[in-house]
Amino acid sequence: MTQRLALGITVGASNSVAAAAAGEDGDSVRTHPSVLRLVADAPPTFGAAARATGRHSSDVLLEGFLARVGDPVDMLAEDGTEHCAADLVAAAITCLIDEISTDARESGVTVACYPAWWSRHTVDIQRGALDRAGLREVTLVPEPTAAVRWLEATQGPLGDGAVLVYDLGATGLTVSVVRTGDHASLLGTPLRTTDVAGAEFDLLTMRYVLANAAAANDFDPYDPVVERELAALRERCRTAKEDLSINTATVVRARLNPADTHTSNVRLVRGELEDLLRAPLLSSIDLIRDAVHRAGLDVGDVSRVLLTGGGGAIPLVAELISTEFGLPVVAAAQPAHTSARGAAALAAELATVTVERAPTAVPAPTTKELPAVVISPLPVAEKPRRPRLRGKQRATIVAGAAVVIGLLATGTAAIGTGIQSGSNPAST
Repeated sequence: MTQRLALGITVGASNSVAAAAAGEDGDSVRTHPSVLRLVADAPPTFGAAARATGRHSSDVLLEGFLARVGDPVDMLAEDGTEHCAADLVAAAITCLIDEISTDARESGVTVACYPAWWSRHTVDIQRGALDRAGLREVTLVPEPTAAVRWLEATQGPLGDGAVLVYDLGATGLTVSVVRTGDHASLLGTPLRTTDVAGAEFDLLTMRYVLANAAAANDFDPYDPVVERELAALRERCRTAKEDLSINTATVVRARLNPADTHTSNVRLVRGELEDLLRAPLLSSIDLIRDAVHRAGLDVGDVSRVLLTGGGGAIPLVAELISTEFGLPVVAAAQPAHTSARGAAALAAELATVTVERAPTAVPAPTTKELPAVVISPLPVAEKPRRPRLRGKQRATIVAGAAVVIGLLATGTAAIGTGIQSGSNPAST
């Protein structure tokens, strides 16, 4: 019997991950920027390839849609068309499925993660969008639940207890407490803040590089060429931040004045970066305490802390948490992949259950359940259909760059209300 493909997907605010658990063949992981390009009368394009458009292209480029799921106001693209954020997430999932396997929706099992801070209403909206896209058999689970499943798959059964999941992503930090054992589930209310976020860390790094750049020439922040240089600088600062998770020093190239043929290289060491990030990371300690108490537990009831999201790779994060609480801190080699890998493990279990229970002479069952994991029942699969989306830079440098840094922080691909539906009252 051919083994069914088990696929786990996480559509993130900045990057999306698809992980396939394929038995003896091992796991396959693919990561893409969360960017969609919509072309009239053609399937959408997702990831890095989506940004490869000509200057005068009429294609629609959209990003930042995850935070807009549940927003009653559709996203407004640069060309004036409106788009439902939940449908865009469904399109991203479809593209990831198709990239891994062209027949994954027919012969495979897919588990997709959603942010822990989403409300039940927001999850229902996303469920409806998946159904409209012909993805009725895609199972939705909270990201922390999938992350803990990865922990079990790599370290063995956890038994009855609790694990705290510290998810530091591009747009915010979410702290959740997950019950382990035979009835894995979220405990209490996950807490979220946008003050501690990878994007904010990128800006802090960029300001430091600008303040230490050797070039002291004035420049026009409204010059499109300068704006592109600053955008590229921010991306280099993001890469430098990630490099310092592994290395102790790196160099950031800072070319600010297009008329200047000289390039200023700023050396950045890990200690300098940690000095920049220490204050916001320390503020997350109180968030951890609050999340544990809201779950009805004491810190001593938590067995360990699991770091997920791209920010989980920053060494200072584990150092501060371990020092403060005395708890073991665990992280994957690539924490940004944790939830997707855990979702793939859940999908593999679900595929096994489906094969073992499938009768040979009667119709397929109307529900499929994964033992010991709380997962919504799956409806009977219908013939999938591909969605078609349409419609609806010392001080002088810092001062000159401040105007555009704010613009860079928000992105320019889509215009909308910026409402984050379903966020917790404790969110900032």
